[in-house]
Amino acid sequence: MGTRVNTNLLLISFDQWRGDWSDPNAPTLPLPALFNLARTGWYAKRCYTSSPHCVPARMSWLTGLAPSQLGITCNADVSLPADAPSLIRDLRHQGWHTAVVGKTHWTSHFQKVDLRENTLLLNQLGFDQSCEVAGPRALRRVSCELTEAWRQAGFLEKQRADLKRRYGAGRSRSAWCVRPTLLPNPLYPDIWIAEQGLKALQEMPHEQPWLLWISFVGPHEPFDTPRPWHGMHKSNQLPLAKAKSEWIATLPESCELKQCARSWNGLLTSADIKACRADYADHMRLLDDQLGLLLSGLQNRKDHPRTAVLATSDHGELLGDGGMLYKANFLEGAIRVPFVYKPPQQSSKAEGGQSNRPLSLTGLFQQVLTNLPAGGALKPLKQWARRQPGAVVEFGSERLYIHGPLKLCVDAKGQPLWATHIGKDPDEQRNQLTNSPGQSPRWNRLQAWADEEQERRSSKVWVWRRLTNA
Repeated sequence: MGTRVNTNLLLISFDQWRGDWSDPNAPTLPLPALFNLARTGWYAKRCYTSSPHCVPARMSWLTGLAPSQLGITCNADVSLPADAPSLIRDLRHQGWHTAVVGKTHWTSHFQKVDLRENTLLLNQLGFDQSCEVAGPRALRRVSCELTEAWRQAGFLEKQRADLKRRYGAGRSRSAWCVRPTLLPNPLYPDIWIAEQGLKALQEMPHEQPWLLWISFVGPHEPFDTPRPWHGMHKSNQLPLAKAKSEWIATLPESCELKQCARSWNGLLTSADIKACRADYADHMRLLDDQLGLLLSGLQNRKDHPRTAVLATSDHGELLGDGGMLYKANFLEGAIRVPFVYKPPQQSSKAEGGQSNRPLSLTGLFQQVLTNLPAGGALKPLKQWARRQPGAVVEFGSERLYIHGPLKLCVDAKGQPLWATHIGKDPDEQRNQLTNSPGQSPRWNRLQAWADEEQERRSSKVWVWRRLTNA
């Protein structure tokens, strides 16, 4: 009794959007659509992805499981099976019409495949409709409806040749050299996805509740933002990249952070970093404009008062922090993501605000979906957030435990590798392990919680064709 089955959800996700560049209370650049959504909804200021790699982060979204429970803790040549746990499938079983437009990355993008052949699998995972798009790097070889649009317009070979010029030499300057795309704007991936998303939004049913997931592939590189957005921002208008931290070089050889930092040694110049940060800001403005178009499209539907909106990202982007690009470590720029939830108007009674607690993106995501049949109100989400002891991020064989301002990285055996205090040291320039954190009650509480969480996660694992209790 009391269950509402008429609450819709417009879910909008980005790829590689760092959360500290989209804080509505401390804006790095103007993002009017996102900030207006935050003002009328609820913002998780310290939302953390489950992994600083795309595949585990996105599989964690869908299944509600941690990367280690899935057995996928970094990008890999894998595909989810049809019987994997799915929060979307659970929602469809309760009467929701479900659709996805854009990037999912629940199947391998390492091979020359056609994503249109995934329609049956996506249906089995819970989607009634799908229009799947690969990420920019994979579009060199993966086919989909977007590449078909390129082919019909005579741009397929030109665009793939351009992507090969950017990425063919591996980690070289050509990969982060800023130059606008060769594509006309209607065929630029994020603009094309927004257009397809608008069409799908217009086609959502009125006689049953729906979930529409529009998944952009930006602001993930290449650094190729088209005009008129290209050149909107100058590097001197943006925060400087965080300095290299000397303590990283003292970490054990096997530590993921040390390996990542070493792999970037000497590759980036100051000019490279400034140019990349400016283009990234340009791309964020482009995406904010697309978000604005989608929100305007929603307002044109009669059911918009009973539609919730969620905007988030799979992971962040270092943008030169510590002399590195991309992600693949536990520094703040790589793991903190935006999370804005606006409940349906019919359930909102002057609710809103923000949380400053460290929260798990997968947990927040799961709460939004499971609360949708009860009306999608904000109160249960806020109550859940207040109960959380912290957030956990996983990558490779390591885990990061975030409790208040404290971050503790441990190895596969649970042994501490490094720690930072982002309250006292927001740029993470000091390793707190060298200051004997074990003598502090706060650090002791963090270690105790990490031990409990380690045991909890190891007790339930997905073995690809079945879920087992260890």
